[in-house]
Amino acid sequence: MTRSRQTFILLLACVAQFMLLVDDTITNVALPTIGRDLHFSVANLSWVVNAYLLTFGGFLLVGGRLADRFGPRRLFATSLLGFALASALCGVAPSAGILVGARALQGTFGALLSPSALALLLAASPGSGERRRALAIWAGLLGLGAATGLLAGGALVQLANWRWIFLINLPVAAAALAAVPRLLAPDDLSARRDAPNVGGAALATMALLLLVYTVVETDSHAWTSARTLGGLAAVIALGVAFALSERRAASPLVPAELLRRPLALRADLVIFFAAAGLLAMFFFQTLYLQRVLGFGPLRTGLSFLPFSASMGIGSGLMGRLPDRVDPRLPITIGCGLAVVGLWLMAGLTPESSYAADVLPTLIATGLGLGLAFVPVIGLGTGDAEERDGGLASGLMTTAQQIGGAIGIAALITIATDHTTRALHAGTPVASALSDGFQAAFHVEAGIIAVAALLALVLLRRREAAPAGRVGEVAMSSR
Repeated sequence: MTRSRQTFILLLACVAQFMLLVDDTITNVALPTIGRDLHFSVANLSWVVNAYLLTFGGFLLVGGRLADRFGPRRLFATSLLGFALASALCGVAPSAGILVGARALQGTFGALLSPSALALLLAASPGSGERRRALAIWAGLLGLGAATGLLAGGALVQLANWRWIFLINLPVAAAALAAVPRLLAPDDLSARRDAPNVGGAALATMALLLLVYTVVETDSHAWTSARTLGGLAAVIALGVAFALSERRAASPLVPAELLRRPLALRADLVIFFAAAGLLAMFFFQTLYLQRVLGFGPLRTGLSFLPFSASMGIGSGLMGRLPDRVDPRLPITIGCGLAVVGLWLMAGLTPESSYAADVLPTLIATGLGLGLAFVPVIGLGTGDAEERDGGLASGLMTTAQQIGGAIGIAALITIATDHTTRALHAGTPVASALSDGFQAAFHVEAGIIAVAALLALVLLRRREAAPAGRVGEVAMSSR
Protein backbone atom coordinates (compact mmCIF):
# COMPACT_ATOMS: atom_id res chain seq x y z
CA MET A 1 0.00 0.00 0.00
CA THR A 2 1.39 3.38 -1.00
CA ARG A 3 1.94 6.11 1.58
CA SER A 4 -0.61 8.41 -0.09
CA ARG A 5 -3.24 5.66 0.02
CA GLN A 6 -2.49 5.06 3.72
CA THR A 7 -2.88 8.78 4.37
CA PHE A 8 -6.27 8.92 2.65
CA ILE A 9 -7.53 5.84 4.52
CA LEU A 10 -6.40 7.45 7.78
CA LEU A 11 -8.26 10.61 6.80
CA LEU A 12 -11.40 8.66 5.89
CA ALA A 13 -11.47 6.77 9.21
CA CYS A 14 -10.81 9.94 11.20
CA VAL A 15 -13.54 11.90 9.39
CA ALA A 16 -16.08 9.23 10.34
CA GLN A 17 -14.94 9.12 13.97
CA PHE A 18 -14.84 12.90 14.15
CA MET A 19 -18.46 13.06 12.98
CA LEU A 20 -19.46 10.67 15.78
CA LEU A 21 -17.55 12.61 18.43
CA VAL A 22 -19.09 15.90 17.31
CA ASP A 23 -22.53 14.35 17.75
CA ASP A 24 -21.67 13.55 21.39
CA THR A 25 -21.81 17.25 22.28
CA ILE A 26 -23.38 19.19 19.40
CA THR A 27 -26.91 18.89 20.81
CA ASN A 28 -26.06 20.27 24.26
CA VAL A 29 -26.29 23.97 23.40
CA ALA A 30 -29.38 23.38 21.21
CA LEU A 31 -31.53 21.65 23.84
CA PRO A 32 -33.52 24.73 24.96
CA THR A 33 -34.46 25.58 21.35
CA ILE A 34 -35.33 21.97 20.51
CA GLY A 35 -37.48 21.74 23.63
CA ARG A 36 -39.49 24.83 22.66
CA ASP A 37 -39.96 23.85 19.00
CA LEU A 38 -41.00 20.22 19.59
CA HIS A 39 -42.80 20.80 22.90
CA PHE A 40 -40.60 18.54 25.03
CA SER A 41 -41.36 18.36 28.73
CA VAL A 42 -38.45 19.32 30.99
CA ALA A 43 -38.10 15.72 32.16
CA ASN A 44 -38.06 14.25 28.63
CA LEU A 45 -35.69 16.76 27.01
CA SER A 46 -32.61 14.97 28.34
CA TRP A 47 -33.48 11.98 26.15
CA VAL A 48 -32.34 13.89 23.08
CA VAL A 49 -28.84 13.26 24.46
CA ASN A 50 -29.45 10.06 26.41
CA ALA A 51 -31.02 8.12 23.51
CA TYR A 52 -27.80 8.54 21.52
CA LEU A 53 -25.60 7.75 24.51
CA LEU A 54 -27.66 4.71 25.46
CA THR A 55 -27.55 2.95 22.10
CA PHE A 56 -23.99 3.99 21.28
CA GLY A 57 -22.66 2.50 24.50
CA GLY A 58 -24.89 -0.56 24.34
CA PHE A 59 -24.10 -1.79 20.84
CA LEU A 60 -20.36 -1.09 20.59
CA LEU A 61 -19.34 -4.63 21.53
CA VAL A 62 -21.64 -6.07 18.87
CA GLY A 63 -20.32 -3.55 16.36
CA GLY A 64 -16.76 -4.69 16.96
CA ARG A 65 -17.68 -8.34 16.47
CA LEU A 66 -19.63 -7.61 13.28
CA ALA A 67 -16.60 -5.81 11.85
CA ASP A 68 -14.56 -8.98 12.33
CA ARG A 69 -17.33 -11.21 11.03
CA PHE A 70 -18.35 -9.36 7.86
CA GLY A 71 -15.27 -7.21 7.25
CA PRO A 72 -14.53 -3.62 8.33
CA ARG A 73 -15.00 -2.13 4.84
CA ARG A 74 -18.49 -3.54 4.41
CA LEU A 75 -19.61 -2.60 7.90
CA PHE A 76 -18.03 0.86 7.60
CA ALA A 77 -19.98 1.68 4.44
CA THR A 78 -23.26 0.19 5.70
CA SER A 79 -23.16 1.89 9.10
CA LEU A 80 -22.05 5.22 7.59
CA LEU A 81 -25.08 5.17 5.28
CA GLY A 82 -27.33 4.25 8.21
CA PHE A 83 -25.91 7.05 10.35
CA ALA A 84 -26.54 9.56 7.55
CA LEU A 85 -30.15 8.44 7.11
CA ALA A 86 -30.74 8.60 10.88
CA SER A 87 -29.24 12.11 10.92
CA ALA A 88 -31.62 13.16 8.14
CA LEU A 89 -34.55 11.81 10.14
CA CYS A 90 -33.37 13.82 13.17
CA GLY A 91 -33.17 16.94 11.02
CA VAL A 92 -36.75 16.67 9.76
CA ALA A 93 -38.31 15.18 12.90
CA PRO A 94 -41.80 16.67 13.36
CA SER A 95 -42.27 15.56 16.95
CA ALA A 96 -40.38 14.81 20.15
CA GLY A 97 -40.93 11.06 19.92
CA ILE A 98 -39.58 10.79 16.37
CA LEU A 99 -36.51 12.84 17.28
CA VAL A 100 -35.69 10.62 20.25
CA GLY A 101 -36.18 7.49 18.14
CA ALA A 102 -33.96 8.90 15.38
CA ARG A 103 -31.28 9.74 17.94
CA ALA A 104 -31.40 6.13 19.13
CA LEU A 105 -30.86 5.00 15.52
CA GLN A 106 -27.93 7.41 15.24
CA GLY A 107 -26.35 5.86 18.31
CA THR A 108 -26.89 2.32 17.02
CA PHE A 109 -25.24 2.99 13.66
CA GLY A 110 -22.51 4.98 15.42
CA ALA A 111 -21.72 1.93 17.54
CA LEU A 112 -21.21 -0.06 14.33
CA LEU A 113 -19.25 2.68 12.58
CA SER A 114 -16.67 3.53 15.25
CA PRO A 115 -14.99 0.10 15.67
CA SER A 116 -14.96 -0.53 11.93
CA ALA A 117 -13.30 2.86 11.34
CA LEU A 118 -10.58 2.15 13.88
CA ALA A 119 -10.04 -1.34 12.47
CA LEU A 120 -9.49 0.20 9.02
CA LEU A 121 -7.08 2.76 10.44
CA LEU A 122 -5.01 0.12 12.23
CA ALA A 123 -4.92 -2.16 9.19
CA ALA A 124 -3.58 0.74 7.10
CA SER A 125 -0.82 1.48 9.65
CA PRO A 126 1.24 -1.74 9.90
CA GLY A 127 4.54 -0.22 11.07
CA SER A 128 5.11 0.83 14.67
CA GLY A 129 5.91 4.43 13.76
CA GLU A 130 2.97 4.73 11.37
CA ARG A 131 0.63 3.17 13.91
CA ARG A 132 1.77 5.49 16.68
CA ARG A 133 1.24 8.57 14.50
CA ALA A 134 -2.20 7.33 13.44
CA LEU A 135 -3.19 6.73 17.05
CA ALA A 136 -1.94 10.20 17.96
CA ILE A 137 -4.37 11.69 15.46
CA TRP A 138 -7.16 9.37 16.62
CA ALA A 139 -6.62 10.32 20.28
CA GLY A 140 -6.54 14.01 19.45
CA LEU A 141 -9.96 13.68 17.83
CA LEU A 142 -11.56 13.02 21.24
CA GLY A 143 -11.01 16.52 22.57
CA LEU A 144 -11.24 18.20 19.16
CA GLY A 145 -14.52 16.50 18.31
CA ALA A 146 -16.15 17.33 21.64
CA ALA A 147 -15.06 20.97 21.49
CA THR A 148 -16.03 21.30 17.82
CA GLY A 149 -19.46 19.89 18.66
CA LEU A 150 -20.00 22.68 21.17
CA LEU A 151 -18.73 25.31 18.73
CA ALA A 152 -20.68 24.02 15.74
CA GLY A 153 -23.82 23.56 17.79
CA GLY A 154 -23.64 27.10 19.13
CA ALA A 155 -22.97 28.59 15.70
CA LEU A 156 -25.73 26.65 13.91
CA VAL A 157 -28.32 27.38 16.58
CA GLN A 158 -27.41 31.06 16.75
CA LEU A 159 -26.93 31.70 13.04
CA ALA A 160 -29.21 29.16 11.33
CA ASN A 161 -31.58 26.55 12.79
CA TRP A 162 -31.17 23.72 15.30
CA ARG A 163 -32.09 21.15 12.63
CA TRP A 164 -28.75 21.81 10.92
CA ILE A 165 -26.87 20.28 13.84
CA PHE A 166 -28.07 16.96 12.40
CA LEU A 167 -28.32 17.78 8.69
CA ILE A 168 -24.66 18.88 8.65
CA ASN A 169 -23.76 15.17 8.82
CA LEU A 170 -25.22 14.49 5.36
CA PRO A 171 -22.55 16.11 3.16
CA VAL A 172 -19.79 14.71 5.38
CA ALA A 173 -21.19 11.18 5.15
CA ALA A 174 -21.78 11.52 1.39
CA ALA A 175 -18.16 12.53 0.79
CA ALA A 176 -16.90 9.65 2.93
CA LEU A 177 -19.14 7.12 1.18
CA ALA A 178 -17.92 8.31 -2.23
CA ALA A 179 -14.34 7.67 -1.13
CA VAL A 180 -14.95 4.08 0.08
CA PRO A 181 -14.72 2.27 -3.30
CA ARG A 182 -11.73 4.39 -4.32
CA LEU A 183 -9.68 3.88 -1.17
CA LEU A 184 -10.69 0.61 0.50
CA ALA A 185 -9.97 -2.76 -1.01
CA PRO A 186 -12.69 -5.43 -0.67
CA ASP A 187 -12.65 -7.27 2.64
CA ASP A 188 -10.66 -10.50 2.72
CA LEU A 189 -13.15 -13.05 4.03
CA SER A 190 -11.08 -16.11 3.18
CA ALA A 191 -10.58 -16.73 6.89
CA ARG A 192 -14.18 -15.88 7.68
CA ARG A 193 -15.27 -17.05 11.09
CA ASP A 194 -18.35 -18.92 12.17
CA ALA A 195 -21.28 -16.82 13.30
CA PRO A 196 -20.55 -15.38 16.75
CA ASN A 197 -22.49 -16.23 19.89
CA VAL A 198 -25.85 -14.59 19.13
CA GLY A 199 -27.30 -15.31 22.57
CA GLY A 200 -24.21 -13.92 24.23
CA ALA A 201 -24.39 -10.83 22.03
CA ALA A 202 -27.97 -10.24 23.16
CA LEU A 203 -27.06 -10.64 26.83
CA ALA A 204 -24.01 -8.36 26.58
CA THR A 205 -25.98 -5.71 24.73
CA MET A 206 -28.84 -5.84 27.23
CA ALA A 207 -26.37 -5.54 30.11
CA LEU A 208 -24.67 -2.49 28.60
CA LEU A 209 -27.96 -0.87 27.63
CA LEU A 210 -29.37 -1.40 31.11
CA LEU A 211 -26.18 -0.11 32.73
CA VAL A 212 -26.21 3.11 30.71
CA TYR A 213 -29.96 3.54 31.19
CA THR A 214 -29.69 3.03 34.96
CA VAL A 215 -26.84 5.51 35.20
CA VAL A 216 -28.39 8.26 33.12
CA GLU A 217 -31.62 7.98 35.14
CA THR A 218 -29.80 8.71 38.42
CA ASP A 219 -30.50 12.39 37.88
CA SER A 220 -34.11 11.61 38.89
CA HIS A 221 -33.60 8.40 40.92
CA ALA A 222 -30.96 8.42 43.63
CA TRP A 223 -28.05 5.98 43.54
CA THR A 224 -29.41 4.33 46.69
CA SER A 225 -33.01 4.07 45.41
CA ALA A 226 -34.62 0.69 44.86
CA ARG A 227 -34.88 1.39 41.13
CA THR A 228 -31.17 2.15 40.73
CA LEU A 229 -29.97 -0.72 42.93
CA GLY A 230 -32.37 -3.09 41.18
CA GLY A 231 -31.07 -1.98 37.79
CA LEU A 232 -27.45 -2.52 38.83
CA ALA A 233 -28.33 -5.96 40.25
CA ALA A 234 -29.95 -6.87 36.93
CA VAL A 235 -26.80 -5.71 35.10
CA ILE A 236 -24.71 -8.06 37.25
CA ALA A 237 -27.12 -10.94 36.60
CA LEU A 238 -26.98 -10.33 32.84
CA GLY A 239 -23.19 -10.16 33.04
CA VAL A 240 -23.03 -13.54 34.78
CA ALA A 241 -25.42 -15.02 32.21
CA PHE A 242 -23.22 -13.62 29.42
CA ALA A 243 -20.09 -15.21 30.95
CA LEU A 244 -21.84 -18.60 31.19
CA SER A 245 -23.08 -18.30 27.62
CA GLU A 246 -19.56 -17.51 26.40
CA ARG A 247 -18.14 -20.58 28.12
CA ARG A 248 -20.58 -22.85 26.28
CA ALA A 249 -20.41 -21.14 22.87
CA ALA A 250 -18.48 -22.69 19.99
CA SER A 251 -17.66 -19.21 18.65
CA PRO A 252 -17.75 -16.83 21.64
CA LEU A 253 -18.43 -13.13 21.22
CA VAL A 254 -15.18 -12.33 23.05
CA PRO A 255 -12.58 -14.91 21.93
CA ALA A 256 -10.41 -16.52 24.58
CA GLU A 257 -7.33 -15.20 22.78
CA LEU A 258 -8.40 -11.63 23.48
CA LEU A 259 -8.99 -12.40 27.16
CA ARG A 260 -5.43 -13.69 27.35
CA ARG A 261 -4.12 -10.21 26.55
CA PRO A 262 -4.20 -8.65 30.01
CA LEU A 263 -2.28 -5.57 28.91
CA ALA A 264 -5.01 -4.46 26.49
CA LEU A 265 -7.80 -5.16 29.00
CA ARG A 266 -6.02 -3.20 31.71
CA ALA A 267 -5.51 -0.32 29.32
CA ASP A 268 -9.26 -0.35 28.67
CA LEU A 269 -9.77 0.08 32.42
CA VAL A 270 -7.49 3.13 32.38
CA ILE A 271 -9.42 4.51 29.40
CA PHE A 272 -12.68 4.02 31.34
CA PHE A 273 -11.54 6.35 34.14
CA ALA A 274 -9.79 8.85 31.88
CA ALA A 275 -12.89 9.23 29.68
CA ALA A 276 -15.11 9.59 32.75
CA GLY A 277 -13.09 12.62 33.84
CA LEU A 278 -12.75 14.15 30.36
CA LEU A 279 -16.37 13.98 29.20
CA ALA A 280 -17.65 15.15 32.57
CA MET A 281 -15.29 18.13 32.35
CA PHE A 282 -16.87 19.22 29.06
CA PHE A 283 -20.34 18.91 30.55
CA PHE A 284 -19.70 20.96 33.69
CA GLN A 285 -17.38 23.51 32.11
CA THR A 286 -20.07 24.24 29.51
CA LEU A 287 -22.63 24.80 32.27
CA TYR A 288 -20.21 27.02 34.19
CA LEU A 289 -19.47 29.23 31.18
CA GLN A 290 -23.14 29.63 30.24
CA ARG A 291 -24.94 29.70 33.58
CA VAL A 292 -22.34 31.39 35.78
CA LEU A 293 -20.27 33.59 33.46
CA GLY A 294 -23.21 34.23 31.13
CA PHE A 295 -21.56 33.17 27.85
CA GLY A 296 -23.76 32.58 24.80
CA PRO A 297 -23.72 29.29 22.81
CA LEU A 298 -21.23 30.47 20.18
CA ARG A 299 -18.87 32.08 22.67
CA THR A 300 -18.98 28.93 24.79
CA GLY A 301 -17.91 26.82 21.84
CA LEU A 302 -15.10 29.20 20.96
CA SER A 303 -13.89 29.06 24.55
CA PHE A 304 -12.97 25.37 24.16
CA LEU A 305 -10.69 25.86 21.15
CA PRO A 306 -7.57 26.31 23.35
CA PHE A 307 -8.37 22.96 24.96
CA SER A 308 -8.55 21.28 21.56
CA ALA A 309 -5.31 22.93 20.45
CA SER A 310 -3.52 21.84 23.64
CA MET A 311 -4.79 18.28 23.33
CA GLY A 312 -3.66 18.24 19.70
CA ILE A 313 -0.19 19.42 20.73
CA GLY A 314 0.04 16.72 23.39
CA SER A 315 -1.11 14.03 20.95
CA GLY A 316 1.34 15.28 18.33
CA LEU A 317 4.24 15.07 20.77
CA MET A 318 3.29 11.48 21.55
CA GLY A 319 3.24 10.65 17.84
CA ARG A 320 7.01 11.31 17.83
CA LEU A 321 7.75 9.31 21.00
CA PRO A 322 10.62 6.82 20.55
CA ASP A 323 9.67 3.12 20.79
CA ARG A 324 11.92 2.54 23.77
CA VAL A 325 10.00 4.86 26.10
CA ASP A 326 7.88 3.06 28.70
CA PRO A 327 4.27 4.16 27.94
CA ARG A 328 3.50 4.43 31.65
CA LEU A 329 5.67 7.55 31.79
CA PRO A 330 3.63 9.78 29.42
CA ILE A 331 0.35 8.32 30.71
CA THR A 332 1.09 9.18 34.33
CA ILE A 333 2.66 12.56 33.51
CA GLY A 334 -0.24 13.45 31.23
CA CYS A 335 -2.86 12.40 33.78
CA GLY A 336 -0.94 14.38 36.41
CA LEU A 337 -1.17 17.54 34.29
CA ALA A 338 -4.89 16.93 33.81
CA VAL A 339 -5.35 16.52 37.57
CA VAL A 340 -3.68 19.91 38.10
CA GLY A 341 -5.94 21.51 35.50
CA LEU A 342 -9.11 20.03 37.00
CA TRP A 343 -8.07 20.96 40.52
CA LEU A 344 -7.61 24.55 39.36
CA MET A 345 -11.07 24.41 37.78
CA ALA A 346 -12.44 23.60 41.22
CA GLY A 347 -11.41 27.10 42.25
CA LEU A 348 -13.55 28.89 39.65
CA THR A 349 -16.15 31.29 41.06
CA PRO A 350 -18.65 33.82 39.64
CA GLU A 351 -15.88 36.43 39.92
CA SER A 352 -13.40 34.43 37.83
CA SER A 353 -12.42 35.63 34.36
CA TYR A 354 -11.94 33.50 31.28
CA ALA A 355 -8.46 34.75 30.34
CA ALA A 356 -6.91 34.69 33.80
CA ASP A 357 -8.69 31.74 35.40
CA VAL A 358 -10.47 29.44 32.92
CA LEU A 359 -7.96 29.46 30.04
CA PRO A 360 -4.97 28.08 32.04
CA THR A 361 -7.09 25.19 33.34
CA LEU A 362 -8.20 24.23 29.83
CA ILE A 363 -4.65 24.33 28.48
CA ALA A 364 -3.22 22.19 31.29
CA THR A 365 -6.04 19.64 31.10
CA GLY A 366 -5.95 19.41 27.30
CA LEU A 367 -2.18 19.04 27.10
CA GLY A 368 -2.17 16.37 29.81
CA LEU A 369 -4.92 14.27 28.28
CA GLY A 370 -3.31 14.56 24.85
CA LEU A 371 -0.12 13.07 26.27
CA ALA A 372 -1.99 10.29 28.06
CA PHE A 373 -4.53 9.12 25.49
CA VAL A 374 -2.17 8.17 22.65
CA PRO A 375 -0.18 5.48 24.49
CA VAL A 376 -3.19 4.14 26.39
CA ILE A 377 -5.21 3.80 23.17
CA GLY A 378 -2.24 2.01 21.62
CA LEU A 379 -2.16 -0.46 24.49
CA GLY A 380 -5.93 -0.90 24.42
CA THR A 381 -6.04 -1.87 20.76
CA GLY A 382 -3.14 -4.31 21.08
CA ASP A 383 -2.43 -6.14 17.83
CA ALA A 384 -5.85 -5.18 16.53
CA GLU A 385 -4.63 -4.65 13.01
CA GLU A 386 -3.94 -8.37 12.73
CA ARG A 387 -6.62 -10.22 14.69
CA ASP A 388 -9.95 -9.25 16.20
CA GLY A 389 -9.41 -5.65 15.12
CA GLY A 390 -13.05 -4.64 15.27
CA LEU A 391 -13.67 -6.28 18.64
CA ALA A 392 -10.53 -4.87 20.27
CA SER A 393 -11.40 -1.36 19.13
CA GLY A 394 -15.03 -1.93 20.13
CA LEU A 395 -14.00 -2.91 23.65
CA MET A 396 -11.81 0.17 23.92
CA THR A 397 -14.54 2.51 22.66
CA THR A 398 -17.07 0.83 24.96
CA ALA A 399 -14.81 1.55 27.93
CA GLN A 400 -14.57 5.17 26.78
CA GLN A 401 -18.30 5.64 26.18
CA ILE A 402 -19.54 3.82 29.29
CA GLY A 403 -16.91 5.57 31.41
CA GLY A 404 -18.10 8.94 30.16
CA ALA A 405 -21.76 8.10 30.79
CA ILE A 406 -21.16 6.89 34.34
CA GLY A 407 -18.84 9.80 35.12
CA ILE A 408 -21.36 12.43 34.00
CA ALA A 409 -24.30 10.79 35.75
CA ALA A 410 -22.50 10.32 39.05
CA LEU A 411 -21.11 13.83 39.06
CA ILE A 412 -24.49 15.37 38.22
CA THR A 413 -25.79 13.90 41.47
CA ILE A 414 -22.85 15.30 43.42
CA ALA A 415 -23.07 18.76 41.85
CA THR A 416 -26.84 18.95 42.28
CA ASP A 417 -26.64 18.01 45.96
CA HIS A 418 -24.06 20.72 46.67
CA THR A 419 -25.99 23.35 44.71
CA THR A 420 -29.29 22.47 46.43
CA ARG A 421 -27.74 22.73 49.90
CA ALA A 422 -26.20 26.09 49.03
CA LEU A 423 -29.51 27.44 47.74
CA HIS A 424 -31.31 26.29 50.88
CA ALA A 425 -28.69 28.15 52.91
CA GLY A 426 -29.55 31.38 51.07
CA THR A 427 -26.54 31.46 48.74
CA PRO A 428 -27.05 33.45 45.49
CA VAL A 429 -27.81 31.31 42.46
CA ALA A 430 -24.49 31.90 40.64
CA SER A 431 -22.48 31.09 43.76
CA ALA A 432 -24.62 28.03 44.50
CA LEU A 433 -24.05 26.73 40.98
CA SER A 434 -20.32 27.34 41.38
CA ASP A 435 -20.35 25.33 44.61
CA GLY A 436 -21.81 22.36 42.74
CA PHE A 437 -19.40 22.66 39.84
CA GLN A 438 -16.45 22.97 42.22
CA ALA A 439 -17.43 19.71 43.90
CA ALA A 440 -17.72 18.02 40.50
CA PHE A 441 -14.30 19.26 39.36
CA HIS A 442 -12.70 18.04 42.60
CA VAL A 443 -14.12 14.55 42.03
CA GLU A 444 -13.07 14.64 38.35
CA ALA A 445 -9.51 15.38 39.45
CA GLY A 446 -9.72 12.32 41.69
CA ILE A 447 -11.02 10.17 38.84
CA ILE A 448 -8.11 11.14 36.58
CA ALA A 449 -5.72 10.51 39.49
CA VAL A 450 -7.15 6.98 39.72
CA ALA A 451 -6.46 6.53 36.00
CA ALA A 452 -2.84 7.58 36.55
CA LEU A 453 -2.44 5.20 39.49
CA LEU A 454 -3.96 2.30 37.56
CA ALA A 455 -1.61 2.95 34.64
CA LEU A 456 1.38 3.03 36.96
CA VAL A 457 0.42 -0.19 38.76
CA LEU A 458 -1.28 -2.30 36.10
CA LEU A 459 0.81 -1.43 33.04
CA ARG A 460 4.03 -2.66 34.60
CA ARG A 461 7.32 -2.45 32.72
CA ARG A 462 7.66 -6.22 32.39
CA GLU A 463 4.33 -6.31 30.51
CA ALA A 464 4.10 -2.88 28.96
CA ALA A 465 5.52 -1.87 25.62
CA PRO A 466 5.28 1.15 23.37
CA ALA A 467 2.11 1.44 21.36
CA GLY A 468 3.68 0.13 18.20
CA ARG A 469 4.86 -3.08 19.86
CA VAL A 470 1.85 -3.94 21.96
CA GLY A 471 0.89 -6.75 19.64
CA GLU A 472 4.23 -8.50 20.17
CA VAL A 473 3.86 -8.32 23.94
CA ALA A 474 0.24 -9.45 23.85
CA MET A 475 1.09 -12.44 21.68
CA SER A 476 4.05 -13.40 23.85
CA SER A 477 1.88 -13.35 26.98
CA ARG A 478 -0.21 -16.29 25.79
